[in-house]
Amino acid sequence: MTKKKLAQAYYDLATMLDAGMPILRALEITTEARQGYLKQAFFRLRETISEGSGLAEAMAEQRQIFSDLDRLLVEAAETSGSLGDAFRMLADWYDFMHKIMGRLWMGMLLPFFILTIAAFVFPLPNAVLGGLSMQGYFLTALKILLLLFVPTAIVIACLLVKEQVRQVQYPMDFIALRIPILGQAIYQLSICRYTKAFGMLYKAGVPMIESTTRANKAVGNAIVAQQFAGGMESVKQGGMAWEGFSPKLPTEYRHLWQVGEEVGELDKTVDKIAEISGDRADLLFTEFARWLPRLVYAMVAAILIIMIFRLAGQVHGSLPTF
Repeated sequence: MTKKKLAQAYYDLATMLDAGMPILRALEITTEARQGYLKQAFFRLRETISEGSGLAEAMAEQRQIFSDLDRLLVEAAETSGSLGDAFRMLADWYDFMHKIMGRLWMGMLLPFFILTIAAFVFPLPNAVLGGLSMQGYFLTALKILLLLFVPTAIVIACLLVKEQVRQVQYPMDFIALRIPILGQAIYQLSICRYTKAFGMLYKAGVPMIESTTRANKAVGNAIVAQQFAGGMESVKQGGMAWEGFSPKLPTEYRHLWQVGEEVGELDKTVDKIAEISGDRADLLFTEFARWLPRLVYAMVAAILIIMIFRLAGQVHGSLPTF
């Protein structure tokens, strides 16, 4: 299930609910328009609600599909009677995340494809000149592929378990933030995730303490989450959130938040921070996706040039002298 499909499902629900359609009928229509796991998930939602459960309660039974943020926002919206607004905010959120992650993956797929082809090209000269048997050629290519894909598999595995294993989470998040261009993109995206999550919860009427606590869990990067954690503690002690934020956060973001809290327009200033950081993350991910293939091309070209010179030396050395 992709974020785009969930965004579209939430958007459909928001449209129907805003038009005054009952939730059971809206879920029925949404279910009919879905396929696969998502169709089953919304079908189970409708069945559970028809038995008397609340929507947030029904979503809690399918935690693998509906995140904590989704459920908390829907729970607040059920109380305030603004389910349509809640689903529209969630649709925008998942659509944004789909766009960002799409840029990142598209930027990485082409380099991996090129490196995979290069793995079979690098040992080719030795095979042509008789220095490698056919079996040796494929074994050499396999070793190159293992050098590429084994570290990649390890990184992916660490990403999948980092939320559950703290010993993995902090080193991974620390390293990620120090990757050129990509690290800054992740940093801005993490700020955007916090402010978007906080804004959605705050507008839905979730108390300030609960909003800061839940938003901190939505950051996605433990290092950046620490920079916001002081805000949660400050609110618990009766202060303002911005007073507890780390000075490491960008100055303009902290000032915007401060102004919002002091003049009573935090919802607007938080949206502005989310917009700015989201745009910056989008730009940086686009730059990373543009430059990564070029770096791979340059690396492959350099290796090919070295191979050409080596091949020329081998051919020259094999020629008879007179």
